[in-house]
Amino acid sequence: MDDVTRAVRAMYEEFPYPAGAPMVRVASDVRLLLGRGRIAPPAGRPLRALDAGCGRGVGVLGLATLQPDVQFTAVDMNRVAIEEARAEAARRGLGNVQFAEVDLMTLEGLEVPEGGFDVVYSSGVLHHLSSPARGLELLRGVLAPHGALVLMVYARHGREPLYRLVRAIDAIAPRTLPLRDRLAVGRALAASEGADALRAGPWADATTVNDVEFVDRYLNVNEVSYDLDEVFALAEGAGLGVLGWCSPGDWDVTTVIGAGPLADQVRALPARAQHRVVEQLAWRPRFELVLGHAGNGPRPPLEREDLEDAVLAVSPEVSIEVRTRNLHGAQRTESVSLREGASASTVLAGPLGMAALLLRDQTLPFRGRAVVSELVDLGLDRTAAVDVLEELVARRALFSPHP
Repeated sequence: MDDVTRAVRAMYEEFPYPAGAPMVRVASDVRLLLGRGRIAPPAGRPLRALDAGCGRGVGVLGLATLQPDVQFTAVDMNRVAIEEARAEAARRGLGNVQFAEVDLMTLEGLEVPEGGFDVVYSSGVLHHLSSPARGLELLRGVLAPHGALVLMVYARHGREPLYRLVRAIDAIAPRTLPLRDRLAVGRALAASEGADALRAGPWADATTVNDVEFVDRYLNVNEVSYDLDEVFALAEGAGLGVLGWCSPGDWDVTTVIGAGPLADQVRALPARAQHRVVEQLAWRPRFELVLGHAGNGPRPPLEREDLEDAVLAVSPEVSIEVRTRNLHGAQRTESVSLREGASASTVLAGPLGMAALLLRDQTLPFRGRAVVSELVDLGLDRTAAVDVLEELVARRALFSPHP
């Protein structure tokens, strides 16, 4: 173990990260992720995923709970966190996740399934390694040819207010001091009434986060962040291609500047240039990408003429919300809304709402023609029914899993 890795492990064993209950991260469903790439996984074997840098397991425990038919391996070099995560998995009766102490700079001791892992998660870990490039290369080496690698690393421009506090702490309490001494200084600085520059962007909670979060953010012993071009270069340098953003809406220029002539002008630029505009105008403190082997490019979008024959499924990252009113002897549907991840709900009117009601309880894949037929039975003509199906795919409410 190199000196940087040893120092990072010591910090996280003193302040095991993250604190909190199991959670569901964006872009976490294995089948949804595999559907991003062109190559289908082999049939007839269980799906296997690796959480590379699981910490106390709040991410992988959520994954294993919601996907009981997927086998998860979770690794970390933090011995304290691994033991906590293993105990919590046992308490919850989760038999589909196993834990191991592994250094991501070597991967020694990692049991790799034949053919590699279908999905590898690396969330908030790579940027703390002594060599992120080498770490990503190693993870690519254990990813199956058809696999998807979910990468989250820090975005430099979106974290600038955070780094102002980091630099202030370093100026007063050098990194040679014990971590708890530096923590006291950082807490005092964050609470300073006149330090308004520290509360810009997404970091207004600096005074209220727990010590574990504060240390990870402001006192980390090793960290690197990236701009947009650097993170794409990092992926390409490891032999990986980009299958897409975890949350595509976050990088859509209309999310930042709205619709209209200016948005149309920006949309005329190459995709990377559009993303640079978002990077500069919006608070994006992290890059979250889905990567794949160079030979497994993004899956082509479904064409309209293929929708009825396509195998579709309701996205596990979408919730369909129905508001009803109880009347005398009856119940009336007031509204149907669609929510993707943590985004705001969108009310679906008319045929879109009808289709969402049909799909609300659909838990298994289906053919597009089944939805079209049901909408036709409810009074839509076939063209309008296909329009609805096309719109739900465009809104990412429906996706096409590999068979």
